[in-house]
Amino acid sequence: MSQFARRVFVAFVVGVSCVGIVGAGVTAQNAVDAPHPAHIHVGTCEELNPSPEYPLADVAPVSADADLGAVEVSETSVDVSLDDLVASPFAINIHESAENVSNYIACGDLASSLVDGALIIGLQEQNDSGYSGVAVLTAGDTGAEVVIYLGHGLAGAEEATAVASPAATDEVTVSIFDYGFEAEMIEIAVGTTVTWINDGQVIHTATENDDLWDSRILDTGESYSYTFEDVGTFEYLCSLHPSMVATVVVTDT
Repeated sequence: MSQFARRVFVAFVVGVSCVGIVGAGVTAQNAVDAPHPAHIHVGTCEELNPSPEYPLADVAPVSADADLGAVEVSETSVDVSLDDLVASPFAINIHESAENVSNYIACGDLASSLVDGALIIGLQEQNDSGYSGVAVLTAGDTGAEVVIYLGHGLAGAEEATAVASPAATDEVTVSIFDYGFEAEMIEIAVGTTVTWINDGQVIHTATENDDLWDSRILDTGESYSYTFEDVGTFEYLCSLHPSMVATVVVTDT
């Protein structure tokens, strides 16, 4: 595992520890015994080719005596370059079990910007499984190195405010805490500069879904600013903790 992947792993482990590996209203019995088969498929999570293109190591707990619902990990060296994986539509798909491979529990499209030479994607919950996580892909000596981190019962911070009032200034600050953004939605005028500040204790990002902007990793106290020049609705997330999502609505007034 690369040093960068280890750093993401630490962030993910701390994250699930803070929000609860088994979240509110979710019991350990809802988690499915690992291991979970994982593959890289042609297509996207919405239109996935069911035949795997590249097999990945099963996603399993980091230790044999880990509690049910604990962080699960998979590490694989894939015989294909990172450049080739991002050049065509591919997705990482995780299955419930070898006995029930038709049930998908988490999936993420290989479409994102590089962060310190690594591709970090969110693995979104599928079929109400309760599982989500992140995958880190880096260039190895003979192909791509793929590391998956999966958790059960993760949730965004409940303290997030549903909507922030329309901005009356050309500068707006959004606090990032563990684990959520200060507001799930802000409404601003064209020309407004939004600054995200990591006020949490864990690294985060503010990354637009279509890579319009990407803060890259923000350590505690670090910030990132972006000026909105176009009207529209822009959804973003923390690429390290994909359950953290929010929206910026830009108007012409």
